[in-house]
Amino acid sequence: MEDRDILRGRIRDLAARTRNGDYPTRTPFLSLEEQSQALQLLKSPEMAGTRCLLAGGYPEADRQVMVFLPSWMEEEDFAPDSVITCLRVRPRSARFTDHPGHRDFLGALMHLGITREVVGDIVTDEEGAYILVLAEMAETIAGDLTRVRHTAVTAEAVPLSDCSGAQRRESVAGSIASERIDALIGMVFRLSRSSARERVEEEMVYAGGRLVTSASYTPHPGERISVRGLGKFIYLGTEGNTKKGRLIARAERLV
Repeated sequence: MEDRDILRGRIRDLAARTRNGDYPTRTPFLSLEEQSQALQLLKSPEMAGTRCLLAGGYPEADRQVMVFLPSWMEEEDFAPDSVITCLRVRPRSARFTDHPGHRDFLGALMHLGITREVVGDIVTDEEGAYILVLAEMAETIAGDLTRVRHTAVTAEAVPLSDCSGAQRRESVAGSIASERIDALIGMVFRLSRSSARERVEEEMVYAGGRLVTSASYTPHPGERISVRGLGKFIYLGTEGNTKKGRLIARAERLV
């Protein structure tokens, strides 16, 4: 509860600074849970008229920055690279031999004393990773990040579009009884319906950045679903029925 109160206080303060000074302000990177709490606060009467947007550096980002817009700025005028930088991290000499994952890159950053709120999504591939960071910290991180596990690395700023193109997608299709979110999670991650429902009940599922509290929630086509500990996917919708009357659903799992 204390962390939630701190976040709500920060949101109120940033919104007031933008409203009174008429200049943009922003949060650090927020987790999906923090985004959900912030968006809930923005629905309250006290925050009426607050104009803001979320930016993560690429469309499928989980961790995002909330930017408060002054009166003279429209959403289309906001440049994500003004607050977010994408760092490309590669081995200095040869390809990684042990293929470090998300946790290894995050651990290397934490070892440098970089706090989690400075770092957005980390997208790994066979050659290294793309790491989204707050723009004002990019140069420092790029200079200090020289090793991941046992491998010497280099880090350099690249266009945000490079990170977006690195997010691989895997097509998933299957038959479901209904478009309920527990049925879709079960199809995409090959879980039983009861296991998928437990994920929802344990508040581990987000749709469109908002916490899902009911297993009967029905996502709309194009909505991004994140399941903590399993990954994320984009629901594409249904296309007909099986002979037994079940729906044929399609999704893209982000890997």
